[in-house]
Amino acid sequence: MPKNSSIKPSAEPSSAIKKAKTLRGYAFEIVMVCVVVGAIFAFQQRNMLPSDGSVTLPNTQFVTLAGNTRMLLADDKPTLVYIFAPWCSICRLSINNLDSLDPNKVNIVRIGVDYQHAEELSEFVRDVGVQGDVLLGNRQTMQDFKVTAFPSIYILQPNGSVVGRSVGYTTSLGLKLRTAFE
Repeated sequence: MPKNSSIKPSAEPSSAIKKAKTLRGYAFEIVMVCVVVGAIFAFQQRNMLPSDGSVTLPNTQFVTLAGNTRMLLADDKPTLVYIFAPWCSICRLSINNLDSLDPNKVNIVRIGVDYQHAEELSEFVRDVGVQGDVLLGNRQTMQDFKVTAFPSIYILQPNGSVVGRSVGYTTSLGLKLRTAFE
């Protein structure tokens, strides 16, 4: 057999190797996107109340937009507190996602803050079609909940301990998952 007739390896990698490299590339990109999104969420939540159960909020009484009074917490189920401002466009898009939650399983509390007049909240509620009570919050409410962005969402146990938190847009599915595991 002549020396030059040896078998030469293919210059092109096999299709299996190409697919593996492509899948590794996609996996790396997915991991990087998850890391970036996680870092953004962590940054947004950095000044919120801790959600490890170490902070307990009192069962405060609020006045509703309709003029009635309502307690913050429920005795028999967790409470999801949604704090919003009537000028917030993300709040406008996400507040009705609360309607997907089962009120028999979760006490849903909507607190309006950062407004000049109650009429601003009334107009927001009418325009968006908010279902349920809206509680009137104020600067003290924002300080108590350490609100720095809207909407701010907290999940509280019946004793008032903070066990969940989020800021920004949350889907109906996201709300259901958050309340299912708290």
